[in-house]
Amino acid sequence: MGDEEEEPKYKLFFKDQEEPRENGSRNFTGRGKAFYTNKDTYEGEYVEGVRQGKMGEYTWHSKSGDSYKGQWEGDKKHGFGKLVYRNNKNPDDEEDAGDDGEPAMPRGGTYVGFYARGLRGCEESQAPDEASSDGTFTYANGDIYVGQWKVGKKHGRGTYTYAKDGTKLVGDWESGKITVGKWVFPNGTFYSGKFRYNKPYGQGVWVFPDGNQLTGEYTQKEQSNGDDDPPPDDEENAEPKKDPKVWCNFKYGDSVAVHGGVMAQTNLYDE
Repeated sequence: MGDEEEEPKYKLFFKDQEEPRENGSRNFTGRGKAFYTNKDTYEGEYVEGVRQGKMGEYTWHSKSGDSYKGQWEGDKKHGFGKLVYRNNKNPDDEEDAGDDGEPAMPRGGTYVGFYARGLRGCEESQAPDEASSDGTFTYANGDIYVGQWKVGKKHGRGTYTYAKDGTKLVGDWESGKITVGKWVFPNGTFYSGKFRYNKPYGQGVWVFPDGNQLTGEYTQKEQSNGDDDPPPDDEENAEPKKDPKVWCNFKYGDSVAVHGGVMAQTNLYDE
């Protein structure tokens, strides 16, 4: 999905030239447009024969129809840019198949933000807070993630908003998954604690709009079906093994009620 692969053959044209450059982009510095034999196109800056500079646009006509417009370095997306993922069906894509025979989310979406060596966010050796790592991914189903990225995955501080119900996951992410933060509902209710597989896990607290709080602990049990996880970033970041679908069970403990600005603590017990 918009990856740099082995370079196909091409013809390079530059301004006011009707014939392609004899040696392609070899040792070429300037602005040109390349037409590849697989129908891909690139128009933008070259430095010493490689795609590099502040602005260049590459369209993968041969596969999905994805297009990237932004900065380049060493023939890779690097710096700030925008990549539009088309919903065209590519026979080579495996992400269109759902788990356990279920239909998957339609292909598509848009990412606007920083890249490093062809992948969203910063490099493996960099800390998201100390490098250009911010980006916004709008998925085909309307979900939106705004935050930090690292080697193509959500990593650092970020917020994922579900389009279907307006709930949000806000907090710290690692390798594409939220690990600690808040699960926020449109009415102001939120859960604060740890997460596993993008679901609450371990000790945490529910906070309600009236100020009342309920502490407790979430346990998880694997299940065979479910479709509430954020969709995968794209196939370039596919995990060798998918996370299991889980049921979450909350065992409550202490409840803190607010009455006239005074907090009164009540002990609750599981049945």
